[in-house]
Amino acid sequence: MTMMTEFYKRKDTPHMTEERLIWEDHFDTASLDSTKWNYRYGNWSADEKGRPVAAGWGNNELQYYTDSPKNLWLQESCLHIAARQELSPPQLQKRCAYTSARIDTRGRFSFCYGRVEIRARCPAGTGLWPAVWMMPEDSAYGPWAASGEIDILEVKGRLPDRVFSTIHYGGVSPDKTHQEYCFRLPEGDTVCRFHIYELIWREGVLSWKMDGQEYASASCWESFTDGISYPQPFDRPFYLLINLAIGGWFDTEASGYVEEQALPGEFVLDYIRVYQEADTPR
Repeated sequence: MTMMTEFYKRKDTPHMTEERLIWEDHFDTASLDSTKWNYRYGNWSADEKGRPVAAGWGNNELQYYTDSPKNLWLQESCLHIAARQELSPPQLQKRCAYTSARIDTRGRFSFCYGRVEIRARCPAGTGLWPAVWMMPEDSAYGPWAASGEIDILEVKGRLPDRVFSTIHYGGVSPDKTHQEYCFRLPEGDTVCRFHIYELIWREGVLSWKMDGQEYASASCWESFTDGISYPQPFDRPFYLLINLAIGGWFDTEASGYVEEQALPGEFVLDYIRVYQEADTPR
């Protein structure tokens, strides 16, 4: 089962009430705060023991992630991630033609239920794939996607007037499913301008907003695994990830083509904040 919905109108929904700020990064330090973020490296996805299991991060992605200041830097209180056309380190068995960066908060910060707010602008260009998303801290219900995945915002660089938000669940891949939502921005607007993106995550429901207006909500999902029932697997702590991928299967119509004249594409984040309702247990 795959669900895909495209929204052209937005409706007002209230914020969470009596919130408290539990985590934030305004990227106003000299370098990436290592107490909040981890760098991820290479072109491999790994299993729960850190062993490489699939090239291209499991999505046929073409980039090699680094911690180079050419790929990630802080400037004027913003995080910049840039994808560049350059060969990855020569010691690799299979060299990649592009470099980029990916960071996450695993082991440093995770939460269950709350509101994530991000102010960001995304790059345009076929083959560019910026994303802010969430993965389970402990994979209590099994390997991906049995323990879930929450995609707050993803962009197909070929379509800069659209934003995608998705939940993945159901069972261990390939026995999985997802619900994907697409919001088309008003005519003349694109993700290349700064916008505010939000995920509102309550027990049994996830909603997505852009510039204060709701465009999608998910409140029904199931597991193909015995002993896992709604609202599982989205009832345990998840951590945050930010990355800029190149190529991959997300934009199937691009067929692996990369618009190299769009490089270096820059994914820029002004801030990311996480709130919880005041009565949510810490």
